[in-house]
Amino acid sequence: MRDRGRSARNKKDERSNLERALEDPRMKERYLQEAEKLFMGAKGRPQHSKDLMAIHESYGRTNFLSTVRRYVDTYGMPQDWGALLLILDIKDDSELVCKAIEGLCELVGEKGTVERRGLESKLRVLSLTSRDTEIQETAETQLTGLS
Repeated sequence: MRDRGRSARNKKDERSNLERALEDPRMKERYLQEAEKLFMGAKGRPQHSKDLMAIHESYGRTNFLSTVRRYVDTYGMPQDWGALLLILDIKDDSELVCKAIEGLCELVGEKGTVERRGLESKLRVLSLTSRDTEIQETAETQLTGLS
């Protein structure tokens, strides 16, 4: 009888410390957040939010384009609505602008009517006024896709 009690305890003790810790909902949530950061790669690092903020802070300054390029080289295109909108105003890099247009069109489904109308308006302006034909064509194509 005594041996059964020990074997039941030993089975319970066979669980790892991690398994026991994950029974606590707070610890489980924290563990999942840390695991998610690993899968996010560079965007999961604390520096990412600082670099994203640098895009917003450098807007309108001479270092804006270099700040955006540095961000894109490190993390890829931002998934931030506001940063993508700012990138649309870049004059010297049609590839970045076109990627920003595509990124915004991917995110627009999560946005409300005001943001959608704002994006449509911005794309209309770009399709009519941009000096770069690639930007014009991308804006026109994505605009018809939104309608």
